[in-house]
Amino acid sequence: MDLTQKDPNVMSFMMQMVQEKHGDSIDSKFLQEESDKLYEEFGDRLVSYFEPMLTDEQKGQFDTLVGQGSDQDKLLEFLIGAIDNLEQKILDVLMQFKNEYLAR
Repeated sequence: MDLTQKDPNVMSFMMQMVQEKHGDSIDSKFLQEESDKLYEEFGDRLVSYFEPMLTDEQKGQFDTLVGQGSDQDKLLEFLIGAIDNLEQKILDVLMQFKNEYLAR
């Protein structure tokens, strides 16, 4: 999933995670690179987590949106319509991701 437009809230959360793990005195370049890497990992995690919840028809529609280069908002809008309680599920995946990262 191409996340060319990074969600500022998620990016901020990733930066906080890196600072929590490595301390506030880390190099700003490392902070940015590590946060970018985690952002991409998290995006991949969301796709793998939610894709099995879609019906075959919805998967086809989602793949079409991705193929058209739809922005993240359109993809999220589609998933919100397709999956019940999506926002809570995203938060659950985010917290699990954070715990795994801090334990690495």
